[in-house]
Amino acid sequence: MDPLTILAALGPLAVDLGKSLISRFIAPDQFKPSTIEQYVAMKQVDLDFFKTMNEAGGSNPSYPWVEAVVRLMRPAVGLIVLGTWAYMELNGQSSLAVSNFASAVGFYLFGDRTLFYANKTK
Repeated sequence: MDPLTILAALGPLAVDLGKSLISRFIAPDQFKPSTIEQYVAMKQVDLDFFKTMNEAGGSNPSYPWVEAVVRLMRPAVGLIVLGTWAYMELNGQSSLAVSNFASAVGFYLFGDRTLFYANKTK
């Protein structure tokens, strides 16, 4: 297996490990709210953070179709890469470079989501 493929497969796990090490050793004292007001304020900060992340890249004044195209670039690139890989495999023209790139894209798309849902059950 290609090293790029291995790195793509282990990337989400490495990110999760890094977050857990940082939270354990660098920031061990987590804030525990003692009143409802503190809890609401803490959740409001989380909500503002997620709103900011969701609106990132979409605040430029432009035409609505331009924003739609920009937001659809990642899924389109993923479909093109995985479609090219499937076409080459089905026609017997498999290429190691295309297979490695498709596996990196596949692990990024599905491995990250799988890790997210696995962490959600904790």
